[in-house]
Amino acid sequence: MKKINSFTKILIAQFFTIAIILILIEVIGRAYAFYNPGHETLYAILDKLIGWRMTPDLEYTHTGSNWYQNEFKVQIRHNSLGFRDHNRSIVKPNGIKRIALLGDSSVSARQVEFKNTPGQRLESLLNENLKGYGSKSYEVLNFGIDGIGIGQSYLTYIKYAKRYNPDYVFLFVFEGDIWRTIAPLSAITDSIDSKKSLIVRPIFNMTSKSDEFQSPLTVLNFSPFYKYLVDQKIQKSKSGNFTTPTEKEYLDLISSLKNLITINKITEISQVLNKLNLKLYPPTKTIYEEFLFLQQDRIKNYFGDDRTRIREHKVFLMDLFQQIELGLKNLNAKLHPELIMKNELNMLIKKFAPKVTENLFSGSINFPNYESAIYVNLKVLEILNQNITNSGKKFIIVDASSHLIKHGRLPGYLLSEILKKYCKVNGIGYIPLSDSLNESTKNGVETLWAFDGHFNENGYRIFGEAMFEWIKNNQN
Repeated sequence: MKKINSFTKILIAQFFTIAIILILIEVIGRAYAFYNPGHETLYAILDKLIGWRMTPDLEYTHTGSNWYQNEFKVQIRHNSLGFRDHNRSIVKPNGIKRIALLGDSSVSARQVEFKNTPGQRLESLLNENLKGYGSKSYEVLNFGIDGIGIGQSYLTYIKYAKRYNPDYVFLFVFEGDIWRTIAPLSAITDSIDSKKSLIVRPIFNMTSKSDEFQSPLTVLNFSPFYKYLVDQKIQKSKSGNFTTPTEKEYLDLISSLKNLITINKITEISQVLNKLNLKLYPPTKTIYEEFLFLQQDRIKNYFGDDRTRIREHKVFLMDLFQQIELGLKNLNAKLHPELIMKNELNMLIKKFAPKVTENLFSGSINFPNYESAIYVNLKVLEILNQNITNSGKKFIIVDASSHLIKHGRLPGYLLSEILKKYCKVNGIGYIPLSDSLNESTKNGVETLWAFDGHFNENGYRIFGEAMFEWIKNNQN
């Protein structure tokens, strides 16, 4: 009996010790969160052509999406148009060369101080190193908007950037951007009180009186990829699992598909796309007005007129346990690489496997056929390039598709190969940004914030330096 009582006392003592430790952690965490709160901001407004853009003349603190500051704290200021940039005169000053940056949140770069954004990195490098090369100085204008796709970047150029008469236009691209061009989902980060999704993103597609649009699908002919996914999907439905490829087998599959992307095929695709028309589908007036009403109501009743507030505090221990769980998952993945491959293949099946088994080019439920999506985006790039080069300017694509992996390595790697060859065929500048970013990561220098997922200062520095090197090497 005495032994039992002693054992009980030990358990009670350990319980209270653990409880006290957890309480201390919660108190310390709450104290940290109190002095380092997370900030929530309704930073975007609707735009009838683009869908949305940043709110003009807005100042706020950005700490990411966590309820307390866990990676960065940045003071943000938008200019009078609603871009993260200085106010610039529309008339370009004499002797100034202008560069316009188009793209999504990787261009607006709200995760770092303004001086460390890729545009400002580029502007500093140009003015420090290239004076006397036929230009007194350079201005780099930031037209990045969070959550937009390639199609919306084109609309941003037409409505805003073109007015400033840039000499160079850089467009940042990663694989997620191509789906934003064709998918009618709303990626605007402004949350509204609504039980339904209100689609305010303008989308693009191609039209033709003939069946010419179908022909490019068999030019690249990624049917081996779709056939592979169909086989795995059937196997999974029968046995509940599928055969996970090794890393070498997966890379071999990617390499075999990349070999299908030749200059001759891209030339043929460019010729076919040139005959097709690009059609814009803007949000309906009813949806636009309803979204606007709900957004204004949320500003009034939740945010206040300044459109920003401190995030509500949560239980710190719950957040800590989630981070520990994520860390354990990442550690387990490193110890068992086959889990990474299994998760990747599962994602590819879910997103890219044909919905109709007999039609390999039918796409999936949530994603249309991969090549079809790319071709619409290539058509957008064709028209954007024409708009830029017709006025004697230069268009350059900055490609991070094989570094910022959104839906698996395979679609990202294939997109990079297509963009590289498309740019070569059509006289568009091309920067393989992924190469420099991947090299940095390989050398142990991370380019992304661990939790936020966007570029950190290293990533944005590499981004700015890559554009500088391109201009330095292609001034003529």
